[in-house]
Amino acid sequence: MFSAIATVFTQSLQRYTNVASFTPNTPSVHALAISNDGDFLASGGKDGIKLWNIKSRKELTCSNHESYGAVSCATWMKTKHGAMSETLCYGTGLGYLIFLRPNPVDKNFQEICARRLGSGFEITCVAWDMTWSEAGSRIAVGMRDNVVQVLLLNANSQLQPVFAGRLENTVPKSITFVPRGSVYIFGLYDGNIIKMNAIDGAILSEHCCDSVIGCAAVSPKKELAVIDNATNGFTLYRLDSGKPLRTFVTDPPSVPVPKQVAFGEESKVVIGGSDNGFVYIFERRTGQLLEKLPHSKTGLVQTISVRDIGGRCIVASASPSVGRKKAAIRVWVHEYETYKASAGSDKWGTCMSTVKIVALILGVVLVIISTGIGILALKPDIVVTCAISIPQISQWCARLPVQRPVHSPEAPLSQELPKVQQEIPMASKSDLETLKELALHLMDLAQAASRETVHAHRDMAAGHGRMGVIEYGEVEAGRQNMAVGSMDDPKTVRETSVIYL
Repeated sequence: MFSAIATVFTQSLQRYTNVASFTPNTPSVHALAISNDGDFLASGGKDGIKLWNIKSRKELTCSNHESYGAVSCATWMKTKHGAMSETLCYGTGLGYLIFLRPNPVDKNFQEICARRLGSGFEITCVAWDMTWSEAGSRIAVGMRDNVVQVLLLNANSQLQPVFAGRLENTVPKSITFVPRGSVYIFGLYDGNIIKMNAIDGAILSEHCCDSVIGCAAVSPKKELAVIDNATNGFTLYRLDSGKPLRTFVTDPPSVPVPKQVAFGEESKVVIGGSDNGFVYIFERRTGQLLEKLPHSKTGLVQTISVRDIGGRCIVASASPSVGRKKAAIRVWVHEYETYKASAGSDKWGTCMSTVKIVALILGVVLVIISTGIGILALKPDIVVTCAISIPQISQWCARLPVQRPVHSPEAPLSQELPKVQQEIPMASKSDLETLKELALHLMDLAQAASRETVHAHRDMAAGHGRMGVIEYGEVEAGRQNMAVGSMDDPKTVRETSVIYL
């Protein structure tokens, strides 16, 4: 019964549910990409590309050429090929850009185009322009030799160059299209954020971050960018001015390696990897840590992919293996409230969640009371032990953090960051986690009481028909003076004191 209560309580704290796990035949995964319809997952590493059906959890047949090199980045596109179809585009360490599309006959993904770009340097990032309304599909590519290219995949599955340019000192780490015909490039080592014209490659603006850029993601609708700062977490910036807004602080990394980051739930949350086995999910407006998805017990979670589809957020995470073991990929899903939900319904949902938690705690308390009634006449010392724990429970309740109102949704980093740093000790344990700890402790007390009840009944059965009653005298300096009286001799029975929980 107690384990069932603990399971229900733990599930009530989870927002994201692990729906699938995959094990590619490779020790590391460098790229993950979820299709636009949420049906397919692409994973890439040194052994090439792998495709999975998320619903059936089966690997799909696809064209794969290891001679192209290790897969370094990937993205999905919607192309007009008869009907709208999913097309996978990925880059490799040898500079190849490859496109895969499902065959209309057997639905297996086959190669429709492959080209080696420039001098054959690694393709570090690739992006698809979903706002492109003309014929073909427009793609932006960043390469290890500081080259940025924009290409067009026409209806005949042929690549046509739009422009190519070389940046002075910036190695593109992330690249993305934004409305009104622009491309943003995020530099790996120098922390530059460059805005470029997608037609002719002219540089429109340039800003510099306060740190290196391990990875970056853009929310065009909110005009925000979040980057992995490779030190203490992820930093949110304004896209147009490069002004820092706040930092989402994670546990201190043991190794400063780049970790992928993305927006989710219609840009309401920030999702990023770690080097301690968790996927972090933060609320964008407040910086509060909402959830830590347990990808693995320990290790680097360097690769993630996020996709929003009709009020459902899908998160894929991957971690490299140790030695010759296979890498691990997990898929998480959360049905979040859409933007049409009113503020009143949000408050009602929060109220109902609180009612559920209180009901669980009351259920545990009722179990303790029902167990304690049977103990009181037999083993009052157990009641005393429970009573001693009441001050501890009070202290835990007093440690519940109080959420402070946020005056500005996007306040500057200079104003918000000190608050975040002050609340770091509190952010490691949310309200729900503290309540969970309280409930689990109460269940431990109930289990101990149940064991003592069993022992007490055994002692009674082993007796000689005489029942003893434990009575209490004065309690001084933490010592309890107890006397045992006989029910057959009322003179020896003194006044007893009963302690109620």
